[in-house]
Amino acid sequence: MPHVNRHLSTISSAVWSMKVAFASSDYHHVDQHFGATPRLVIYGVKQHEVTLLHVVDFNVQYGHQEDKLACRIDALEDCVTLYCVAIGDTVFRQLLQVGVRAVRVPVDTPIALLLQQIQQFWADTEQRVVRRQRDPDRFARLIAEREWSEGDDRL
Repeated sequence: MPHVNRHLSTISSAVWSMKVAFASSDYHHVDQHFGATPRLVIYGVKQHEVTLLHVVDFNVQYGHQEDKLACRIDALEDCVTLYCVAIGDTVFRQLLQVGVRAVRVPVDTPIALLLQQIQQFWADTEQRVVRRQRDPDRFARLIAEREWSEGDDRL
């Protein structure tokens, strides 16, 4: 029996800075274990934009079948993060090997909230970079000061 029941892709010509996936049964909340999820919802994220890119529906099969997990891992192509309520250690390591970081969140965490947090972290990081770069000549001025020298024995 095939593992993918349906794969919906939206039309998007944009290049996405980040793709993130959510294990969800209702399209709105993270509420599933990665290995048993009936659906992966994949969004493209930029600093000021979020777009639904893919929805992959799976035939739910219980138990540990290698091809079932391989199908789910393949669905995460180009994603950097997967949000789920649980994931096995072996699969967690398999995802790391293909460049996907799995993040466990409490059941029923809203996907919209997680997307907002990603964008907020993005904005905070950019502000820290701007603050660090605000005075590029400050080190040159410190070096040029007369009182300071490499051989100063007063320290």
